[in-house]
Amino acid sequence: MKFENPIIKTEYSLQNQFKKHFKANRMVYIVDVGRSIPIYTHFVPKNFNIESWKAKDFLNNHLNNITNAYKQFDAEIIERMLISEADKIQSIAKGNMLTNKYLKYCIDNAIINRDTIKVEYNSSIRFLVNPYYKFKGNEFNNRKKIKYKLINGYLGNKKKIVNYELIQNCISDHDCNRGSITKLSLSNDCKLSLRTINNYLKEYLLLNEFFNKVKEFSISDKQTIRKQYNKAS
Repeated sequence: MKFENPIIKTEYSLQNQFKKHFKANRMVYIVDVGRSIPIYTHFVPKNFNIESWKAKDFLNNHLNNITNAYKQFDAEIIERMLISEADKIQSIAKGNMLTNKYLKYCIDNAIINRDTIKVEYNSSIRFLVNPYYKFKGNEFNNRKKIKYKLINGYLGNKKKIVNYELIQNCISDHDCNRGSITKLSLSNDCKLSLRTINNYLKEYLLLNEFFNKVKEFSISDKQTIRKQYNKAS
């Protein structure tokens, strides 16, 4: 489906983008994508202050942003988001300006206005929670503590940061005249073991995506013809 306005990234869209990876690694709770990615988030904290005279405009604009930020997804998914957010805003807004009737109006209006505005990024994200993670024992009750402990572990590992940047730079500097980039050639360029390269490409989703794009771009004409032939047969 084509849209008039650009599709932007959200935490939800990133989780969908890497769904296969998450399902294949159900024992991994937090995934570090390697760098902060600009996203739009519709999260409004419960202690957020919404004055009564602002409530109607805030709700209408908020729901319009949501339906435009998630426009590429199924209509039922978007509608559930809109209903959930409308109820949340109604519960935290001061006064009684947001009636159930007005909530329905704003939800219907947002659905109609899908792909009518350009939504701006308002946050960033580097660590993704694996929605398919298999909790063990009492982990679910302590999931927030586990999440931040893992994140702090990632941030505190300077060696990983150095290796990540080294691998990323070697991918960027790959000379296509040498032929297609491979994990072995990357290992030689980085002077890191093949096992280390495999581990980083498996662990860091954006790094793996970048590697695959350069690999696709750097294949020879002969390899391209062979690939097209294999797809057709």
